[in-house]
Amino acid sequence: MGMKCGDRGMLKILMVILVASSIVWGIRFMTAAPDVMSAEIIQDGKLLQRVLLKKGDQAKDFIIEYKGGYNRLRTEDGRITVIEANCPDRDCVKRGWLKKPGDSAVCLPHRLVIRLTGESEVDGVTY
Repeated sequence: MGMKCGDRGMLKILMVILVASSIVWGIRFMTAAPDVMSAEIIQDGKLLQRVLLKKGDQAKDFIIEYKGGYNRLRTEDGRITVIEANCPDRDCVKRGWLKKPGDSAVCLPHRLVIRLTGESEVDGVTY
């Protein structure tokens, strides 16, 4: 008793699904955020500080002030975000958590840039 025509079709479909899921898993594994990154906090074009971000770190808040304005930043578990700001539009707060190398948040009124750097940073040439 051999394989029927329908069985061969199902086997081919299962093989395609297996290969596709292996490719997706491989891509996710290769593009995962590294365990240790750093966040560069730049204000008015000058590097204020570089914060080391490690997976498993406890939450830590700090404030960056600029001409009567402020941005409250939080680092936690290898990521960083702006949790509060007194700028008009609060785009920096809406940006959310920065988790991967190359992610950034900008607050134009306070001239603040937060940029993540790490081993697997992607640039415009890399695809």
